[in-house]
Amino acid sequence: MNHAWQDFLTQQGAQLNELGRVLTFGEPELERTLVKHGPVMTSLASEALIRVSGEDAKSFLQAQLTNDIDAVSNKQGQMSAWCDPKGQVLALFYVFMYDRNYYLLFDATLKEAILKRLQMFILRAKVELTDCTDTLVTIGYGGEFADLDVQRALDLKLKETWSCSMVPAEGMRKIKAIKIPGPYHRYLMVGPAEQMISAWEKLLVNADKTNQQDWHLLDIAAGIPVVGSAISGQFIAQMLNLDKLNAINFKKGCFPGQEIIARMHYRASVPKRMLKVHVQGDFASAPGATFNVFDESGKRMAFETVYFRPDPIEGTLGLAVANLKTLKNAQGQLKTEDGLPLTIQPLPYPILEDD
Repeated sequence: MNHAWQDFLTQQGAQLNELGRVLTFGEPELERTLVKHGPVMTSLASEALIRVSGEDAKSFLQAQLTNDIDAVSNKQGQMSAWCDPKGQVLALFYVFMYDRNYYLLFDATLKEAILKRLQMFILRAKVELTDCTDTLVTIGYGGEFADLDVQRALDLKLKETWSCSMVPAEGMRKIKAIKIPGPYHRYLMVGPAEQMISAWEKLLVNADKTNQQDWHLLDIAAGIPVVGSAISGQFIAQMLNLDKLNAINFKKGCFPGQEIIARMHYRASVPKRMLKVHVQGDFASAPGATFNVFDESGKRMAFETVYFRPDPIEGTLGLAVANLKTLKNAQGQLKTEDGLPLTIQPLPYPILEDD
């Protein structure tokens, strides 16, 4: 993480873990509640940020990622995945352009492994991968009226999801803003530390600070998987609903795992899907772990954890992968192994063709 930004966060009362992620600004329960009401803001500067530059940068990414890199421009970002030959997601990227180069933003726990593996595929291509995690700063901003807040504070207006622009406000013109999926209006902002400090202070006038873990509650609500080292290589792309999130383009050329992903898309139904679940009570299940759920007849179903956090109101909210056929035949109220009621909540997109 950038040292100037880390010093600034410390002055703001941030408590950081070994990865530099904000654990809390001193009031964790309040921070979680604020996520529900917004607007909220957090530092994402600890997350991996890789610059992909060189003459062949575009063709290299096009051959590796699941989405169509031709669609990425100075005004348009995207979500895209990198998969292994079996179609299993290794990393989930936010892809955008900054200063005429491509950038990949993804989970910090994957940085070393992904950098090393990507480097292996460059071969003789004119491509350079640069770790920019310590040179540029990323923050997240979101809330019900975040569009209006951003327009007032930064003189910036972005209407559509994945649209992006440089901030036009004086003293912040090296900041790139990207509008990302909800549930409310949400933004990523990337730029140099000194300008990001100015943006943070401007936005903080009408917002509250929250920690990075509870920022992911907004990802859970949006049905966006949090792909860290614990689940890397564990799920085929459609099992994480990446087709429903428009993170896969089935008309582009080949990419690692494309044959299996395409076969599942065109020839068969997806047996497992990521679901949004709510557990009535305190429930802990680490990413990548499997937990058992039972229906009223006692039939057991295995759920694979993607990410869980305490719900801002009560209970626990999360994303987990389960077999749809088994779930369809379940009877009555579902419960965890400890007897806690579990409900399947609607996602903001359909996961079945007849939904």
